[in-house]
Amino acid sequence: MASSLWEVVHKDGERGLRYHLHPGQRAAWDSTRRFTFMLAGTQGGKTSFGPLWLHREIERCGEGDYLAVTSTYPLLKLKMLPEFLSFFHNTHNLGDWRAGDMTYVYRGGKTRIIFGSATNPESLESATAKAAWLDEIGQNQFRLESWEAILRRLSIHQGRVLAGTTLYNVGWLKQRVYDKWRAGDTDYAVIQFDSITNPAFPREEHERAKRDLPEWKFNLFYRAQFARP
Repeated sequence: MASSLWEVVHKDGERGLRYHLHPGQRAAWDSTRRFTFMLAGTQGGKTSFGPLWLHREIERCGEGDYLAVTSTYPLLKLKMLPEFLSFFHNTHNLGDWRAGDMTYVYRGGKTRIIFGSATNPESLESATAKAAWLDEIGQNQFRLESWEAILRRLSIHQGRVLAGTTLYNVGWLKQRVYDKWRAGDTDYAVIQFDSITNPAFPREEHERAKRDLPEWKFNLFYRAQFARP
């Protein structure tokens, strides 16, 4: 099993992975901040990067619970879960997917990845988690209350967060995260990159969007820059 981000390699009888990260993904991979936010243009390679980061956090932090949260359940089933299973299950065969309670359980049963939706903050209150991977945190459905609930779940272990999103508005994400980072808060790292930072994104499509869209909308959706009409 391979993807544009990784390939399985064999050397001296050992099986491993070789990663192929573009500069935006590499910056997120190298970040040592507790809260790392990837603000990227559409199709910039945010969701596909998340499982790699989460796998490393599990290897680093050990047995326990981890969170994987996106804005809505339809989006979870459409994008986040397939990307997760491609890496964790199809490539590594690390455990079992339990659709009934929306968890992935590692072999041995002492590590769980709990999937949730940010549209229902109360559903995120059931775990003491060691790290969290969040997807499309900038959508309107990803409520501030959900972000605060996730922070509570991480508080015992002071767990790290990787959050990725395309920009959709100028809301709590700017006020509670981006502005703190700009002010020098060292808990936060914000990594911004255009859609075309992903080498798979066609430059012609980027130029079409730049030509056809209002400048503010192009900056939001393709350049990950906060803008208003």
